[in-house]
Amino acid sequence: MKAGDVTLGHVFAADHHLVVPRFQRPYVWDEEANWEPLWTDVRTAAEEVEAEVLDEHGRHDPRTYFLGAVVIQSRRHLPRRLSSSSVIDGQQRLTTLQVLLAAARRVAGRIEARTSAGLFSTLLDNKHEAIHPDHPEDLHKLWPLPQDNEAFRWALRTTDLPIPPNQAEHKLVKAASWFEEAIFVWCQNTDDSELRLGYLFETLRDRMQLVQIYLEAYDDPQVIFEALNHRGVKLDAADLVKNLLFQKVEQQGDHKRADSLLLDSWLPLDGQEWRRQVTTGRMKRSRVDLLLSYWLTVQTRGEVSAEHLFVDAREWLASARPSAAELIVDIRRYADKYDELDRMPSSTRVGALLNRMQATGTMTPWPLLLSVFADEGVPVDQRELLAGAIDSFLMRRGVARMSNGDYNRLFVLLIDVARTAEPQSVGDAVVSALAAQTADSRRWPTDEEFAVALADPGLYKSVYRARLKSLLVGLENHLQSGKTEQGRQLSSTDSKLNIEHLMPQKWGQHWALPGQHTEADLLRRESSIHQLGNLTLVTAKLNSPLSNKNWEFKRPAIQKHSLLRLTTGSVLSRPETADEFEEETWSAQWDETRIAARTRHLIGVALEAWPRPTDGAPGPESGSEFASSEPV
Repeated sequence: MKAGDVTLGHVFAADHHLVVPRFQRPYVWDEEANWEPLWTDVRTAAEEVEAEVLDEHGRHDPRTYFLGAVVIQSRRHLPRRLSSSSVIDGQQRLTTLQVLLAAARRVAGRIEARTSAGLFSTLLDNKHEAIHPDHPEDLHKLWPLPQDNEAFRWALRTTDLPIPPNQAEHKLVKAASWFEEAIFVWCQNTDDSELRLGYLFETLRDRMQLVQIYLEAYDDPQVIFEALNHRGVKLDAADLVKNLLFQKVEQQGDHKRADSLLLDSWLPLDGQEWRRQVTTGRMKRSRVDLLLSYWLTVQTRGEVSAEHLFVDAREWLASARPSAAELIVDIRRYADKYDELDRMPSSTRVGALLNRMQATGTMTPWPLLLSVFADEGVPVDQRELLAGAIDSFLMRRGVARMSNGDYNRLFVLLIDVARTAEPQSVGDAVVSALAAQTADSRRWPTDEEFAVALADPGLYKSVYRARLKSLLVGLENHLQSGKTEQGRQLSSTDSKLNIEHLMPQKWGQHWALPGQHTEADLLRRESSIHQLGNLTLVTAKLNSPLSNKNWEFKRPAIQKHSLLRLTTGSVLSRPETADEFEEETWSAQWDETRIAARTRHLIGVALEAWPRPTDGAPGPESGSEFASSEPV
């Protein structure tokens, strides 16, 4: 490895071909953050050169400008090809400089400055006589990624050509137009435009310096990539994994497939949607990093976090030595399935599970879900059975306030269970495995344990708020799928939905107990406030002063704001299980007895909505009964 300061002229002067490797990101620089600051530096330097020439008493130690660092690596020389190097780091900068030089060449053409145009060409094109007809791309000093190729060739054009179809929004197309206009305006703001272009060429060739790190062919570029990431260059874990995989493709002799692997398999993962940041717990990660951590969990059957993704991937690739090309194809298959699952509506069993997972920040089932759903041989009913089992397991344990500390290892175990089962019985196998767990950190709560947890007088205060909201949303959606005409399914992530106490938490003024009440009456009141039966959802926050007023005022407000079955079916009208009350008098008041009756009713709904097998080892019969409950 060699390192040193070089001028831009040194980088682009020789007949040499710089190639952007396939593991690099597509071109992403933009005007505000990159093009404008670069042009400001170049223009300032060119004006200094101009001033030095005009001032015969000017400085004799001309200043140079630092443009950053680049890392290039020698490539194996092939017959009939120019010598070439790979751009390991700095491809965004070098690509932009080529676009700037090409823009200056077109400005020279517009003002008929043929000499200046020829000078700029020396930093853009290799000698024509050195280019073999079979390899016309060798003409260019730099060759971009396949997905940037069409826009780059347009950016380097010498004549007026229409923008290629579907390329108008490409950043290289926009950069070419932006630099050409900026240079043209700058050149027009002088008495001699051609002379000013000469100063610009001299500046770019001789005054712009880079730190160039040059690697020999046998040096490991991955070491440089990791060092750059360590010192703070913004690289996602996905960039490092991509680099690793595509280098493995070359090393394993699959270089002929590299372009198709990049364009057909990996390219979408470099897009904005996959690079979008999502919140998982207290951390934010890009979707592609999460996808790769889930995929690697399936491959290694071990716990993989986004924080340690690259290190785990590197170690696994070194030990397992799989085909990197096939892994890239497999990652794309998982990415398509991830997108498909992510778009599932909450009216489906799988969509409801994923909606609640997102609301509560529970990501650990994702690898299991992807592993099973990516297998086209698994029937739909078995997939739904699997989703229903996971949903029930998570909801019951969450409401019962059981630890989730062992979920990572448990769901890795379930991946093995699913992989060893016949596709036609994957769901049954996972249900059996979950029901057979006996450790407190893994047990699937029984109906009795779930009911006891739901009946807790302090439910509102003791259950994680996002879990409690997803419980109420699930109850509402289950009620909608029953005897009534099904309406719009609610989402647990809907910020407009609020948990509302029917008898308010501040009940003292408008919900006062009778003057002769006892200590037992007071305790009964206090224990009723945070019960399940006193909670509902509203789609608009009830006015706070009205919420604290008595039932005579509050009932019309609830009727106005709520069309949910959770309220209309068990608050404004008598629930089916409350036989001890008359329908006509049920909603006349709201008190502790009604709260208790509604709690019992909603516990029954929850047991239906999140069932579990009863014998701990369900066979096909109990498994099918589990699957036949109403979709949540």
